[in-house]
Amino acid sequence: MNNTLSNGFRLLELLSQDGGEYSVKELSGLAGLPPSHVCRLLKTLVQAGYLEQRAPSRKYQVSLKLLELSQARLMKLDLRLHGHCFVVELGQQLKAPVFLSAPCQGRSIVVDVTWPTGAGGDPVLVVGQVHSIRHSACGKVCAAFSSNEERALLDEALSQETPPLSPEAWEAELARIRVTGLAVRREDGLVAVAAPIFRAGGVFCGAIGTFFSEEVGLPREAEEGIRRTARAISFALGQSVSS
Repeated sequence: MNNTLSNGFRLLELLSQDGGEYSVKELSGLAGLPPSHVCRLLKTLVQAGYLEQRAPSRKYQVSLKLLELSQARLMKLDLRLHGHCFVVELGQQLKAPVFLSAPCQGRSIVVDVTWPTGAGGDPVLVVGQVHSIRHSACGKVCAAFSSNEERALLDEALSQETPPLSPEAWEAELARIRVTGLAVRREDGLVAVAAPIFRAGGVFCGAIGTFFSEEVGLPREAEEGIRRTARAISFALGQSVSS
């Protein structure tokens, strides 16, 4: 990729991590680029409408124009179009939040979510969130079914997650997920479960998951519901029942 284009995307990613305001000096340090180079890239991104320069701080922040790009993609995403009604139905059955995610460079990105009536949470602010690779059930599923090309990107991201985990133990967990068709996460007072979704031809295209507090535990109907719903969405996307 052209270095200038690559560096511009890098700045967008840095600014999008928390939506905060950053100065040229701060971004220069984070990106490892000369301030003069960063300044030129930022001005170009402002002119294109993807960044805003805030007054009076003169710092930079991502623009809402990014929503225009993602909203158009979300509207056409068949995983969400076919899966939304199943997500809502399962959430009502389990009385628990249910997440639908799609793979993006081997990572799990939320494309739909439902909360039970009366529960907190704003689905608008959750859609687009990227799951942790190791510390989320959907993240584990997407990692388990990632391509060889995506593994290099995942390995880099994994090196930043704690606590450390041996490559052998991690590969064993991914293999187990591929065999059982289920990922489980138990930590931070929560227990979560997720299953893979496939389209026609057995092509992996997403994950569906839910979580409960450890005090409640993982109800049997949750595991069964996640498996059943993953199969239903897969069937709606053209995957045969016997596959």
